[in-house]
Amino acid sequence: MTNRMEQRENPFSFPALQVYAVTILFYSVVYMVLMILPFYALAHGANQTEIGWIMGVTMFTSMLARPSAGKIIDRWGARRVFVIALLIFSVSLLGYFVPDLWVFGIVRAIQGVVAAFFSTAMEIITMDLLSERLRGQGLSLYSLATMLPTTFGPALTLYLKDLFPMGWIFGLLFVMGALNFGFSLLVARKTQEDGQATPSHSSPLGAWKSRVLVVSSTVMLLASVANGAIFTFLPLYLKEQGSPYGSIYFLVQTVVLVLCRFFGRHLIRSDGRAPGGSAMLLAAVAGFGSLTLGMTVSPPLLMVSAVLNGLAFSVLYPTLLTFISFRVPEGARGFLIGLFIGAADFGFALGALAMGPVADIFSYPAMFQTCSLLCFIAALCPLAYRSKPMQRAEPNQGTLKV
Repeated sequence: MTNRMEQRENPFSFPALQVYAVTILFYSVVYMVLMILPFYALAHGANQTEIGWIMGVTMFTSMLARPSAGKIIDRWGARRVFVIALLIFSVSLLGYFVPDLWVFGIVRAIQGVVAAFFSTAMEIITMDLLSERLRGQGLSLYSLATMLPTTFGPALTLYLKDLFPMGWIFGLLFVMGALNFGFSLLVARKTQEDGQATPSHSSPLGAWKSRVLVVSSTVMLLASVANGAIFTFLPLYLKEQGSPYGSIYFLVQTVVLVLCRFFGRHLIRSDGRAPGGSAMLLAAVAGFGSLTLGMTVSPPLLMVSAVLNGLAFSVLYPTLLTFISFRVPEGARGFLIGLFIGAADFGFALGALAMGPVADIFSYPAMFQTCSLLCFIAALCPLAYRSKPMQRAEPNQGTLKV
């Protein structure tokens, strides 16, 4: 019991490190597939439209699966779900050995559903591993684990592509997926799960209407539109302007994001009280980051924008997720957290789907200025939080007290 209490007060305990390791390995495979698959599909006769469809279907299915994933986790427990998700993921990697574009698309759709189940389950496991006081730190470190593979996965894949046939690389990815599934069996036995299929007398369909969930999801959705637009269109904009600093921008933003999620984890409020001031500040910082891109692409201001966006997007998500985790009923926790994460996914997708026409009709600067406006609107949304301290959601309550 003493050892268990010590682990709950340590975000770097051995069980927590195992959770981060499983997450890093999973997303390493995800980002390596993301980098190699367009080349692989092109080699099998795909055009640009088909490649876009194959690559984009994952985010779409992930977004749609989030609420269902949460409900299943509420019913069956997070440990069981994440192990099954990794098994399906490793088996799905075999689909890339079938040289057919439709098969590639189906595999990507399956992997989008798997990602929804995996990430939701792992976030809940992280919450249960740590005490409430350290929940914010744990979720920040988990988010960091999802981002670390972006620092080496794409570069490693491109290096391997020049050395080996692409079929060999997919063989390596299958081995990595299978090893991660085996590792997950060990992690599932070692991690305690407090949310083991908690019977629910609450009504998720009523609870999702709570002010807390709606406001937090709206902030995250609006800010994610800007994030998605930056990742999708900034390289094209910089190429159009003849700027060679696109790779440096994303390097700076990634470095800032990683450092802020690690060193800034102590600043995330982990007491269930509304993070109104910090959420407003972070959304406003994202607004200024997008506004800078809409004004100029000069190297100094481009780096300023990278720092601002890296800071905002590194802390805003774990801050709101931690808050939501305290405010949702235990019996519907997975479902409602899934809705919040789905809002972030939807916002990121809208950054490509909705902002593309804005850029076509007007211009890239006008598009980034629109993203800035959305972030400033998001900065006003936390005013809808009530200033008085909020009561904690009870396990079986049907609505949230706000």
